[in-house]
Amino acid sequence: MLERLFNPANVAIIGASTNPMKSGSRFLKGLIDAKYEGRLYPVNPKTEKIMNLESYKSIQDVPEEIDLAILAIPNSATLAAITECAKKKVKFVIVHAAGFGETGPEGREIQAKMVAVARSSGMRIVGPNCMGIYNPEARFDTIMPYLNDPEKNESGTVAFVGQSGWGTETVIQEGLNRGLNFSKVISMGNQCDLTIAEYFEYLGADPKTGIISSYMEGLVDGRRLIQAAKEISSKKPIIVWKSGQTQSGAKAAASHTGSLASSDPILQAAFKQAGIISADSILELLDFLVAFNSPYLPQGRRIGILVEAGGGAVAAADACEKEGLILPRFSNGIRAEITGYLLKVGAPKPAAGNPVDLVWPPYGETPEIIQKCLEIMFSEIDTLLWMTYFPLADEKFAASVAEIRDKVKKPLFVVPANPLSQALRIYARRGMPTFTRPEHAVKAISALVRFVEMS
Repeated sequence: MLERLFNPANVAIIGASTNPMKSGSRFLKGLIDAKYEGRLYPVNPKTEKIMNLESYKSIQDVPEEIDLAILAIPNSATLAAITECAKKKVKFVIVHAAGFGETGPEGREIQAKMVAVARSSGMRIVGPNCMGIYNPEARFDTIMPYLNDPEKNESGTVAFVGQSGWGTETVIQEGLNRGLNFSKVISMGNQCDLTIAEYFEYLGADPKTGIISSYMEGLVDGRRLIQAAKEISSKKPIIVWKSGQTQSGAKAAASHTGSLASSDPILQAAFKQAGIISADSILELLDFLVAFNSPYLPQGRRIGILVEAGGGAVAAADACEKEGLILPRFSNGIRAEITGYLLKVGAPKPAAGNPVDLVWPPYGETPEIIQKCLEIMFSEIDTLLWMTYFPLADEKFAASVAEIRDKVKKPLFVVPANPLSQALRIYARRGMPTFTRPEHAVKAISALVRFVEMS
């Protein structure tokens, strides 16, 4: 149903411009620079050529049917443009302008008229008051076309549906920094027509999407969303950060996207029944996305912790107990094997109960020591949390650690002492979720465990 929205064969930019400060110029230049392979049709009655492309005076003058029209025009001109697009039988329209349902009765009336016109022709609307679509596989981006990141056009399995331009941009930027790649991203704004439930239904059936996530302020069709989530969550994790939980937040949501407040306890109970994993903030949502990027899920609550300094082990152990995770004491055989090996290589006073504390092993032999301990520990736990001072920017060492993980097919989480973005990307992109703090890693492990137990 939404395939042509995310993979349009052609795009018309209504309000395309030669002025680099205008959004119509930014969208067109972004698609050209990204090497979008579809046909581009600038629409501007005052200009004959824009960026070496013929410019059309009206959408009616474009010589073929249009899959997607981007409206980069003021809100005062939007209803007329929607009407012209409907006459042209355009399939989808992205309305970027704000000033509609979120502003009050007059704005809601105009928004309702837009929807009525669109539905008369079967056209669907994204927005208004939104940033639009990002699909790296199609090299299509109206959300952050200016973002210069070498990984941006590499597609992945993470989908995100955001009711905020800020939230959507944050998830894209921070997600890329932490080693995530995306399948589809939608900034949906006011949801005057297409709703989050419809996006979820599409993403649930999308073979390119493995994880669905969302930032939402309010629901338009809550029953349909919950039903969709129930059907999807047994196959794909769904992670949602629902804001507007307080009176102040609900008031801000109403003025931001026109969203109505909902009873948070009731909504959270419905989310849980539908298999939705709730995040408490945008940072926690990102943590959970990184965690679910692991190719393996924990088959139980047993956690093994490998550290090189005791303080981190204490913090991680506290976090595990708070989350209901289990730190099993290793068997006599495993403890003897670890202790004997560490004493042999010169570690001064190793502790092998769980957590396993290497206590500053000989630096020159650290890679081999870490790999050996990981191999031994994996046999008696479901997930391994590795906290390390060892520099992690070495691709070859990361590959060898991933091989150990792949042999046992169990999750390996990493907390480096010096969490440089390069290291975060290297490990996360190999399916080893990486975090800056042990507490964040443990909470993310707990989210994976809950997903497995609900499935």
